[in-house]
Amino acid sequence: MLKRLWLIFGPIFVAGLLVLLLIFFYPSTRSHNLTEEKYSAASVSTESFKERSQKVRALTDPNMRFVPFFGSSEWIRFDSMHPGVLAEKYNRSYRPYFMGQAGAASLSQFFGMQQITSELENKQAVFVVSPQWFTKEDHESTIFQTYFNNDQLTAFLENQSGDVAAQYAANRLLKQNPRVPMKGIVEKLAKNEQLSDFDHSIITASAEFNEKQAALFGQFSIRGRLKYKNHVEKYLSSLPDQFSYEELENIARKEGEENTTNNDLGMENHFYNTQLKKDLKKWEGYQKNYNFLKSSEYNDLQLVLNQFAKSKVNVLFVFQPVNKKWMDYTGLSEEMYQHAVEKIRYQLESQGFTNIADFSKNGGDPYFVKDTIHIGWLGWLAFDKVVNPFLSNPTTELNYQMNDRFFSQDWADYDGNIKDFQ
Repeated sequence: MLKRLWLIFGPIFVAGLLVLLLIFFYPSTRSHNLTEEKYSAASVSTESFKERSQKVRALTDPNMRFVPFFGSSEWIRFDSMHPGVLAEKYNRSYRPYFMGQAGAASLSQFFGMQQITSELENKQAVFVVSPQWFTKEDHESTIFQTYFNNDQLTAFLENQSGDVAAQYAANRLLKQNPRVPMKGIVEKLAKNEQLSDFDHSIITASAEFNEKQAALFGQFSIRGRLKYKNHVEKYLSSLPDQFSYEELENIARKEGEENTTNNDLGMENHFYNTQLKKDLKKWEGYQKNYNFLKSSEYNDLQLVLNQFAKSKVNVLFVFQPVNKKWMDYTGLSEEMYQHAVEKIRYQLESQGFTNIADFSKNGGDPYFVKDTIHIGWLGWLAFDKVVNPFLSNPTTELNYQMNDRFFSQDWADYDGNIKDFQ
């Protein structure tokens, strides 16, 4: 009987043991390969966003400065003026590493950052803020879970020191992922309870396993090369060899004109055809009751700010515009929208995050926005005029003064005059 069971289950057991041994003894780091790192940086894939090994490999390359560009779906809107294209064409002193996916807001960014805290230390970053993240209803937990993995969890648990940010992050994690592994330890953090020596041992062992697993399986992405060709390479030959904003603006304007011919909303033809044309009427007045002033996203953003401050990151924040014609059609309140921008800016500037590129009022500029809310064509050039000097001539003076009040519910719900907030 035992022999028969062994014949059935023995090979499975041995195979599983071999996989575990392979993971345990697999090196956590891989040799640098600039070509592969460029593929990963521009792929804007789920893997490059949430897996550790690809990010760490690029951000530690001594021969190329990859800079994290945090955001969401705007990075996927490639055209000839996209920051990834311009940096490659004109051989900038940096290359953007795009970290974002549709629906990835501040909480997803925070947990992703836990994997690269060492790589962020005393570096620079660009962080695109979308006021559309700041909705009253919480983000769908399924979206958060799509971009979350066990390596982020154990990295977070290793990094925490029992402060207000850790307690808030643990509570948010339990809400967004009620079945999170190591739930008992996360619950202790959420209650601000002391972790035991055994808890720390479990975290350390699990973190080592997860990091090695990420290193082993994170390298098997075969889509990077194809995406790099479609996202970057195909546009390089259309740009002048000698850098000139005047020439680039002429090209961008022409591309904008040629690609917005089938609608009156100033949107890219393909986007309008595939996303709006069929059901355009249903969007009329759809956003008239939208409110971006009351949201847990303000508290989630504070997690990101706290991490930037801890890692001493010199970061530039970029505010995206909303297509003004779309805003008018859907009834989105311009006054409410600008009030939300003012609230976010106050949260940033009052804590020393003063590097801000605010394009929130450019939504009516021709060829600045590519669809409803995403930068394109001339918008990317305006973006470049701020981002390139910031990254090419970095300043190191930081003066962050963090305020835990921004984790409070009264701040999340505050919709009054910013000057009156106490």
